[in-house]
Amino acid sequence: MALNRGNLGNVTQVGAATTTAVYTVGSAQTAYIKSVLITNLDAVSTQNVQVHVVPNSGGSAGTASSTTRVARIGISTDDTFFFEPAYPITLTATGDTLQVYNEGFASNSINVLVLGDKEV
Repeated sequence: MALNRGNLGNVTQVGAATTTAVYTVGSAQTAYIKSVLITNLDAVSTQNVQVHVVPNSGGSAGTASSTTRVARIGISTDDTFFFEPAYPITLTATGDTLQVYNEGFASNSINVLVLGDKEV
């Protein structure tokens, strides 16, 4: 199979106190997540962000929990963090997801961009 390299989607905005699937594996595909760029849009407060690798639940997206969390990151005001594991995170089943939880308050949103490869 050929690899499609680069962005694994567009920038996703994640609102405060929200968990969002920033990448979902499509039918009969495998994704290799190399890095996740997370930008704190708030110019006043630090944002805490959780990254979850969530297996599918009966072919649909599963739910993020403490057992799926792979990172918790504090991002300074108006800053960007590059989450880059030593080896790519491999998602192999339809409906597997990479989810991000923004622990922020009120209107403190973050932007997330997932980079890597997927088999096409």
